[in-house]
Amino acid sequence: MSHHHYTDTRRSSTRLQSLHQPGNPLILTNIYDLSSLNAVLSLNTPSTTPVQAIATASFAFAAQLGIPDEALTLDQNLAATAAISARVREANLPLTVDLQDGYGERITEAVRRAVELGAAGANIEDSIPSAGFGRGVEGSLYPVELQVQRLRGAREAARRAGSPDFVINARTDVFRLDEPPEEALEEAVRRGKAYLAAGATTVFVWGGRRGVRTDEVMTLVDALKGRVAVKLGDGPNSLTTKELAHIGVARVSVGPSLWLMAMKAVTEGARRILEGGRLSG
Repeated sequence: MSHHHYTDTRRSSTRLQSLHQPGNPLILTNIYDLSSLNAVLSLNTPSTTPVQAIATASFAFAAQLGIPDEALTLDQNLAATAAISARVREANLPLTVDLQDGYGERITEAVRRAVELGAAGANIEDSIPSAGFGRGVEGSLYPVELQVQRLRGAREAARRAGSPDFVINARTDVFRLDEPPEEALEEAVRRGKAYLAAGATTVFVWGGRRGVRTDEVMTLVDALKGRVAVKLGDGPNSLTTKELAHIGVARVSVGPSLWLMAMKAVTEGARRILEGGRLSG
């Protein structure tokens, strides 16, 4: 890595770190290719820059290749990242990548290679991809002590690659399991505290289709001093980004939602013209 790239990477992770402010959260409009990146970047003008950082969505990367999320390899994930990273650097914005669970034993390699591509941060989740979500906390998630070691290893790999402030958004999937809500919340707090102590910047609580309830988010914000990340819901009663800021979270992302919206627009437009109508509804 050239010295110039080295300092760039270092600077962008420090900047990304500073954007995580409880109550004034970093809003991430996860992108999935060059055209979605350019669409999002077009919102920034010389006078106003609502887009502060760029995030990828592995689910959407996988969908672009016609495969399920869990089948996306590290090489495929990083190739899709490489296709956008130069443009992100040109826009002078930090980039955070979705590294799933860090690809098992390859977690330090995954982080090192992400940093080499210019990533300033990564999502790393605690569910074991091969286990599925049906085996409870013991069977579906990495034991908390092991996940703490993995997160420490990831931080160390980033530091060695020239990014000591590398931002880890440590995702816990406890709400995705069929645990009683009180127990899930307790486990999320326990894991969250451990992940923050291991060097994570934020704890991302993800609940799949179930989502995470408002009162649960409030409890987590309280217990984890605001260092909480959430995925924006897309239902009619979902909280807005403004409401989530008011609750005090530090980060809000959308996962593959923009990709899903774009594909829905393609389907609807195609349907209208095939049924004798016009392009816009």
